[in-house]
Order: sequence, then C-alpha cells, then structure tokens
Amino acid sequence: MRRTLSIQQRVLALAVCLLAAALLALGLASRQYAQRAADSAYDRLLNAAALTIANAIQIDEGELSLELPYSAMAMLSEQEHIFYSVRSANSLISGYPDLGDTLPPATSSEPRYDTISYHGTAVRVATIGRLLTGQHSLGRGWITIRVAETLGTRQALADELLGRSTLSLTGLMLLALMITSLGIRRAFAPLAELETALRERSHDNLQPIDTPVPKEIRRLVDTLNAFMQRLQTAVGTLNNLVADAAHQIRTPLAAVHLQTQLAMDEPGSDTLRPRLRRILNNTTHATHLLNQLLMDATVSHRLDRSTMRPLDVAPLIQEIQGRVDPDRAHRLYIHLTPSARRAQILGDHVSLREMLRNVIDNAMLYSDEPVSVRIYTRPNGWVVFDVSDLGPGISDDDKTRLLERFQRGPSSQGRPGSGLGLSIVRTVVQAHQGTLLLRDHTPQGLTVRIEIPTLYQSPRPSPPLTLLIAALIMTGMLAQPQPAFALASAAEPDMGIRSHDYPARSPRPPGPEDQALLVIAGPTDTELFEVLVQDFQRIQPHVRILYHEMDSTALYRHTTQGSLPETDLLISSAADMQVKLANDGYARAHTSSLTQTMPGWARWRNEVFGFTLEPAVIAYAPARLPYELPASREALLKLLERNQGSLRGRVGTYDIQISGVGYLFALYDERTSSTFWGLANALGRVGTRLYANTGAILDDLDNGTLDVAYNVLGSYALARQKAGSDIAIVVPSDYVSVFTRSALIHKQARRPDLAAAFIDYLLSPQGQQTLAGPAGLGSLNAVETGSWFTKTIENQSIGIIQPLILNPSLLVGLDPTRRHRFLQNWRRLVTDTPAGP
Repeated sequence: MRRTLSIQQRVLALAVCLLAAALLALGLASRQYAQRAADSAYDRLLNAAALTIANAIQIDEGELSLELPYSAMAMLSEQEHIFYSVRSANSLISGYPDLGDTLPPATSSEPRYDTISYHGTAVRVATIGRLLTGQHSLGRGWITIRVAETLGTRQALADELLGRSTLSLTGLMLLALMITSLGIRRAFAPLAELETALRERSHDNLQPIDTPVPKEIRRLVDTLNAFMQRLQTAVGTLNNLVADAAHQIRTPLAAVHLQTQLAMDEPGSDTLRPRLRRILNNTTHATHLLNQLLMDATVSHRLDRSTMRPLDVAPLIQEIQGRVDPDRAHRLYIHLTPSARRAQILGDHVSLREMLRNVIDNAMLYSDEPVSVRIYTRPNGWVVFDVSDLGPGISDDDKTRLLERFQRGPSSQGRPGSGLGLSIVRTVVQAHQGTLLLRDHTPQGLTVRIEIPTLYQSPRPSPPLTLLIAALIMTGMLAQPQPAFALASAAEPDMGIRSHDYPARSPRPPGPEDQALLVIAGPTDTELFEVLVQDFQRIQPHVRILYHEMDSTALYRHTTQGSLPETDLLISSAADMQVKLANDGYARAHTSSLTQTMPGWARWRNEVFGFTLEPAVIAYAPARLPYELPASREALLKLLERNQGSLRGRVGTYDIQISGVGYLFALYDERTSSTFWGLANALGRVGTRLYANTGAILDDLDNGTLDVAYNVLGSYALARQKAGSDIAIVVPSDYVSVFTRSALIHKQARRPDLAAAFIDYLLSPQGQQTLAGPAGLGSLNAVETGSWFTKTIENQSIGIIQPLILNPSLLVGLDPTRRHRFLQNWRRLVTDTPAGP
C-alpha cells in the first residue's frame, strides 16, 4: 500500500510552508532595508567628503585654487577604490576628468547619488554643487564636485545587516515552528494513546476499545469496535473449521494407515503386499505433508501475530530433546555451553521449537550415524545452533534451491518428506533477524548453522574507521613554461630604464616553451635587488628574471602612459604612487596565507603589499661635526641656524620634485611635524643640495662634499656604513617616519602566477630574513626584533614609530593642485631662500 503523510505531518507541513513563505517575504523586505541602510550610511560619508572638498575651494588673487584636504579621503573606506573630480562649467579643476561625464552638472548644493559604471567597475557617486560669486577667472556659476567609491564595503555592510536580520527571523520562525509542532502533538495525543492501547493488545484480544477519545474520532472507534466484533466471530468460525478439517483428515489417514499395516500382517497376503506397502507409504507421506502444512501455517500465523517474548535457551533445548523419536534419541548428542545456558533470546516459542526440531529430524533422516547439536554464544551477542550430521550433504548448487518451498534434493529419493522443512527454518530465522548457513564438512556430512541475536546483545563491533587523507597536489603553476614571445621590446632600454637579465639557474630542456620568465620593474638598486633574485631562484631555479630598474616617478609615469615594457610585477618605494595605480585599476588582486597574516597597515585591498620597514634617518660626517650629533629635527634646526656659514652647501636631501620617496617623506613630515616649514626655511638658508636618489646623497656624504644628509633611507645608509664608510646614522628621537616598499601585480601581467610567487617569497620567513640580512632593507618585524637598535646607530632613544599606512589618504598628496601648491611653497623656502650670513 502506498505510504501517505499522516494528518499531523500534513498540518505541520502546511505550517512549515506558511512560515517559510513568511520568512521569504520578510527576508526580501529585510534585504531592501539593509541595502537602503548601507547606502544611507555610506552616502552620508560620500556627501561629507564632497562637502569637505567644496569647502576647500578658495579664490586667491582672482584665481580659483583647491588644496585637497586629507580628511576628504580619510573619512572614506580604506578598502575601496576612490575617485573624485572638481570641474567648472567649462573645464576640469582637479581629479579624474572622465568621472561622471554622463551625469548632469550640479545646479544646487543638495547632494545627488548615482550608481554608475566607471572603467568597468560599479561605483556610487555623490554629486554636490558650490555656487561661486565675486571676481575670479571663472566668473559666477556652479562648481560640480563628485566623489565616488566602489561598492564592496557597503555591500558587505548590507550583507551583514541582512545576515543578522535573517538570523533573527529564522530564530523566530523556528520558535514558531516548535510551538506549532508542540501544539499539534498535544492535539493528537489521544490518537497516540489509542495507538498504544491497540499495540499492547495480544493477537487474540478482540474486545471493544474503551480508551477515552475526543468526539472527532469517536465514530471511528465505534466502527473499529463493530469490525472487531465481526472479526472475532469470523476467527472463531475459521478456527473451528481448521480444527474440524484437521481432525477429519487425520482420522481417515490414521485409519487407512492402521488397516494397511493389519492387512500386511494377514497370512496369505503375499500377492497384495507390494500394493499394501505403496498404500502405507502414501498414507505416511500424506500424513507427514499434512503435518508440515499445518505447522507451516501455524508458524506463519504466530509470526504474523508478533508472539515474541523472552525465552531461555536451555529449557527450549530440553523440550526439543524430549520430542525426538525414541527410536532415534540414542543418536542425538547435545552440547550446551555455560554461556548458552544463561542466554535469553526474544522469539516465538513454538516457531523456534519447530524450526530446531525440523533441522534435527532431517539430520537423523539422512544419516544413520550420530547427530551432534552444539549451542554456544559469540562475544558479539549472538546464540549459535550448530546441527551436524554425517549424511550425504548438499551440493553448492542445491543449497539455495532447497530453501524454497516444496524443493527436495537428489539424496531424498525413497525417504519421506515434503520439501517444506528448510523453508520453514528460513522463515523462522528471518523473522528472528538471524542468519542461516548450510556448510559441508569433510569427509562427508552437513552442518546447519543458525545464529539468533540474544535479548541483551552487545553492539556489533564497528569496523575500524580508515582515515582517507586526500593528497593536495600542487598544480605546478609556477613550473608551467612561459609561452615564447618576443623579448626585443622588453630588452630594449627605454627612457630612464636600466634592464638586467638573470638567467634561470636550472633551465628546462629545449622546447617550444622552454623557460618561465618573470619581468619585474622597480627603483630598488640592482645590487640590493640581486640578492633577492638569487635567493628566489634557489626556490624557483627554472625561473628567468628580467629586472627593469628606474626611478619610482618614472615607474609610475611609464605605467600610466602605457610606455612600460611588458611587466608582471611592480615594486616601488613610493607607496602613494602604488596605491594610486591600484586605485586606478592597474593592479591584480592576490590572496594567500602569507598575505592574510601580514600587518593590515601594509596591505591594501589585497592588491598592494608592503614587504619592508625602512626608517628615514639623518646621516652625518662625524669627523667634521661636533661630537654631540643632533638627535631630533628640532636639534637639527638649531644646528643649521647656528652654523649657517660653515654648513653652507654641505647639507643634502631629496629633490622632492623628482624623487617619489622624497616627496612622500616631505608630505609625511608636513602632516606630522610642527617644525617642517621652519626646517625647510633653514635648509634653504644653508644652500641645501638636492638629489634624485639616496645613493647620490650618500656618495657625496662619503667623499666629503656633504656633512649632513637629511631624511635619507636608513637601509641604504646602514648598508653604506657596513661597507666601511665613515658616516654616523641617527634615528630621530622625536618621531620616526617609516615607509614600506610595496609590490603589486600588473593588471596585464603575462605571468601573474610567478608574480604572486615572488610576493609570497618576499613575505615568507625566508624572504624577510633575506631582506633584513643580506639585502639590508629591513623586514616588516624590524620594530619587534629591535634590528634598528644596533651599535651603528648613535642614539638609542627611538621616537614614536610612524609607519606609512597604505590607504586612500595617500591619494591626497598626488592631487595635481595640492602637489603644485606644496612644491611651490617648498621651492620658495628651499631653493629660492637667500643664503644666510
């Protein structure tokens, strides 16, 4: 019969469907609310950033000027790409020229928000206007200010709000479902009581049901009672019929059997004796067949009636032994182990008795030798009955067939039987959840093994769990050969580019794709970079590296202008330019276990990765300066003011108009130090020499041209000092400006896998150890390990560490208007200040 759901299940399923529909509707509403809430929160920040920029617009001597404030970028998310533009009705004032070019210009100070696609990326744009009046070059009119950011952070906030609301709603729905389920169970409890009452009845109890039930099922119970009354009458009639039929059939058969035996004993019956013997055999067979059929029906009836109860094994065996034919009893040997004597099984007494009696009778029928019955228990909680004889046995081909009804084997010719014995045995064994095994043994004979679970069996021992460890096979991306392509353009020197080729240490065999090439561009001195290359090639010996050395500013310009040779990895000391490149879509994301565990301030959007920690220091020529060297910027300022004559032309620093790292240090000092512009003025009064890179400054300090080198990279100064130069290095005691060299994978990289492998190498313990040791660039954990506190550093009182954090606020210094004004002020003080007396 097809199984259908119960009423309780149907009601519960309906409740589940209704609650699921309600949860879906509330979830959709929550999603819209979460998105609106996230948009509202981040739109306010965009509006605040736009207002900050609008308020920074000034009119200076009839000209419009804008100095982009740091707060405009600092208030936005650090993990998003940020774009901005400020334009008049006719021209761009500052920012990205194509941002929002399809949007209408602002005509009021009320903010407007749009979601657009910018360079293939969805961004949210806030647009506000500022009305300009008065006398200036642009005249009266509206200035349009737009600030945009990508949507990752706001979408993450919307997902978080949705997740929390969904979790709460799901909890409420589950609680409602539990309450509904409990109510349904309580409502259907009378039916469970009725079921229990019927289940606990014996098979022959057909009395009316008297369990109290609700009025909704009262008529059903009355119908059941009427049906059981009719069934009781029918069963009684059937039992009487069966008993009468068995008696009526057995009595004539017994009479025929007796008359035949008497006739055979009469004198003069020799001519009729063969016929009488056939009659005797047929009546014996008919009697046996009738008994087996009645026993088969009895066993099936009792098993259907679930007449199982706890049974002791020992009394059952004793009863079977007493029912064995007395003429054969002397051939039966029974061995019952002590554990089997104590064992109990759950079963039907009559069925088990007839099952074992059938097996023993068959063994005695087919063998004239002794029959052995051994009963014992297994440790896993089973009782085993082994009945063994020395008869002809059963062939393997017949063992399965003889378990069917009315099937007999070749050795049964001339022996009484019906072919039902083993079928009855199999039925009883299956009903008791046991196993039946027919097994021959040498030199002849058969053992019938029956296993029945004990009443209190211990659980079967579970097989040992085999741990299948799946081997994670590396795909070998780093070892894949690079498709051959023309290197002529990459090898040809370009403007400001010096190329160096590092062949693979272990080339692949010749072939169409015989080598992996990694192309890197950066401003790191070749001598220092070569240390990293050689260490990396020990790990990846098949990789050939082509290094394009250039200034950080040149690297940025080549990349943005499209004149950079085909490059996979960009490494620069100008972190602001690296962030700018990533923000403008020139970087490819990379994630690994090493990038996820590095300091958060040294990683931006999984696109720019800082891998060194290098302080800006002050280097001196100790032989030409006082013994007490200035340990802070304020002390250096006083030294310059006191010794203008003797230090004129003997102080050097970066030309921040050319040097990217010099400009970055100057911006950082201007934000951090209150003495920056005073120090810049003092540098101008002593006729400070300006240099494009650190190496040139240290060369002049070493050859006696300079006495003081201000704000130079400590890693280069330390390397020069270790090489034997007579210079003193001071880490400022007021604060320490610390920058990090950074790397990013070019968006158009041919081998991003090799570039990612090089970044992971730089961040690995081995790479960091090489950076801090042979390369002398300083590892990310330089502060914790105290690698700056060495005997070569004059002062031991290190100031507050100020690491350069990689975030969008670095973009402010690259704003063209702000950069122009900053450089203009710096030139006015450093290069245009008249020399002092």
